[in-house]
Amino acid sequence: MRISMSLAVAAAVLGLSAAARAQAPMEPYQTTEETEAVAQPAPIAPAQQPAQVPVQQPIDPYSAYPAPPAYGYQAPAAGPPATPSPPSYQQGYYLYPTQGQAPVYYAPPPGGCCCCCQQQGTCGYRLAPRVVRKKVWDGARRFSVGAHVGFLTLNQQVGNDQVTLGGAGFQLRLRSAGRWGFEASQSFLHGSYWNDAWQRDSFPFSLSLMFYIFPNKDAHHFNLYGLAGVGLVADSVTLNDENRQQVTQDFTEVEVHAGLGAELRFKWFGIEADARYISLWRDGSDTPSSFYGNVKGAPVQASSYGVQGNLYLSLWF
Repeated sequence: MRISMSLAVAAAVLGLSAAARAQAPMEPYQTTEETEAVAQPAPIAPAQQPAQVPVQQPIDPYSAYPAPPAYGYQAPAAGPPATPSPPSYQQGYYLYPTQGQAPVYYAPPPGGCCCCCQQQGTCGYRLAPRVVRKKVWDGARRFSVGAHVGFLTLNQQVGNDQVTLGGAGFQLRLRSAGRWGFEASQSFLHGSYWNDAWQRDSFPFSLSLMFYIFPNKDAHHFNLYGLAGVGLVADSVTLNDENRQQVTQDFTEVEVHAGLGAELRFKWFGIEADARYISLWRDGSDTPSSFYGNVKGAPVQASSYGVQGNLYLSLWF
C-alpha cells in the first residue's frame, strides 16, 4: 500500500515537473558545463594617416602659346623648343565663339589632304582637283594701227585766200571690250600761196579720248563715236621779209579739239572718218613769236580756230 502510494506521488511529481518544463523556453545551446568567461579583445591602435599625394593638374595643350587677341583662326606663336608643333593641316587655335557669333572652321590647305594622307593612310575625304578653264577670246579687237589723210582749215587769210592745209599721217587706237577708246595721232600738213611765196607746214600731234555708240564686237560692222582731246602743233612758215629775202620762222601752238566720227569695220579691216572743231593758241614766249604779239597779219596768229577732217584706214588686232 505504501509502495503504491509512493509510486503515485512520484508519478504526480514527474507529471507536474514535465508540464513546468514544457511551458519554459528552452535554450538549445545550453550545457550543463559552466560557461567560461570570454576575454575582452584588446583595443585596436589607431592607424597612421597616409601621406597626402599631390593632385595632378590637367594638362593644358595651349599653355605654351599666348592667348589670341580675337575670335577666329589665329596663326600659332612660337612655343617652347621641346613642344612639338601642331600638325601641318591645322596650326593655331580653334576658338569657341561668343554668343551670337558663327563657329570658326579651319579647312586643310589647298592642294593637300589631312595628316593621315601624309602617313600613307586612308583619308576621310580628298580635295577635288582644281579645274583650270582656258581663256576664251571675247571677240573684241583692242588694238589698231593705220594711216589717214586730212585737211585743216583755219580762220586766217593770206591775201584773199583762207589758209587751208592738207596732208597725211598715222594713228594708233586702243579700245576696250565696251564703248571706250583712245587715239594718238600724228599728222603732216602743208599749204602754199602766192606762187610759193608764202608756205606753211604744220605737224599736229593729238591725244583723244573716244566713246563709241556700240560695244566692241565684230558683229557691229557700223559704229558712231565722239572724241575730245588736246595736242601740240609745230609750225614752220616760209615767207619774204622786208628785203624780199625768203626766211623761215618756227612757232609752237597748243590746241584742243572735239568731234564726231563714223566707223565701218569688217573684222580686222576698218575705215573711219571724222570731223573736229579745233582751237589753237600760239606760244609767245620764244622768238620770233614774241616779236608779233597780237598783230593780225602775223604768219601764225596769236589765237585761231578751224575745222579738221580725216579719213582713216586701220588694221585691227
